[in-house]
Amino acid sequence: MDLAGERKHYGKASLSFGTGRGLQLGKSAQCIGGGESPKIHDRAVKERLLSVTREMARRQSDFPAYRAALRARLALVAYPTTTIGSLPQTEEIRKAGAAHANASLSCADYNAFLRKETAAAVRWQEEIGIDVLVHGEFERNHMVQYLGEQLAGYAFTKHGWVQSYGSHYVRPRIIFGDVSRPKPMTVEWSAYAQPLTKKPIKRMLTGPVTMLQWSFVRDNLPRADVCRQITLALPRTCAIPTTAVGSPRMEPISTTATVIMFRTTL
Repeated sequence: MDLAGERKHYGKASLSFGTGRGLQLGKSAQCIGGGESPKIHDRAVKERLLSVTREMARRQSDFPAYRAALRARLALVAYPTTTIGSLPQTEEIRKAGAAHANASLSCADYNAFLRKETAAAVRWQEEIGIDVLVHGEFERNHMVQYLGEQLAGYAFTKHGWVQSYGSHYVRPRIIFGDVSRPKPMTVEWSAYAQPLTKKPIKRMLTGPVTMLQWSFVRDNLPRADVCRQITLALPRTCAIPTTAVGSPRMEPISTTATVIMFRTTL
């Protein structure tokens, strides 16, 4: 196997498999003393990591105060119902995703299809009495891959399938450089779904520990630092105006030496 059949470079200059590995090793001497590659090293990410303090790891209020403020803001019942996040993808949804991946379905037509499925999912949740809704995540190909494809420092292959467990195979997630978020990742679909209902719709993010553990991680940086980079990159994807989306899902994320909380101002 090599990278010849991959449709995107995703750091081809730094990655190699199978036949390409031998060629890369033969050229490795040329890289010595050549400086840091901007594809791997991001000064802004390193500076942000150094700016983390213990104070940033503390909640702005205790949980009872947070819960009371959240209930008041969202008018929640005593025991609100919700779902874990992603709704089942039907055969029709999977076929549309495959057609879009092989370019037989245009982006415009695919987005129109996803909007129709999202609207139907919102109506269905309202009909059965769910209190805090989800948009269904029909646009997501995988809980890690969908977010990772939008983060700098991540790479994905097209043909490099590996066994995850049993008969379940996935394409490797590869962290080859400093991780950052170049642009919003979840805003579009959350902002589309919320106006469809008067009930709150929560935003879903895969946590940084899962993003790390389900990936092949670079070996020139401690895993704890890589995890912190992911942690710092993910919360900003929640930056949606409160008038558009009212219920972010906030989770505490543990790293080796620092605990960083996803927080919101209530």
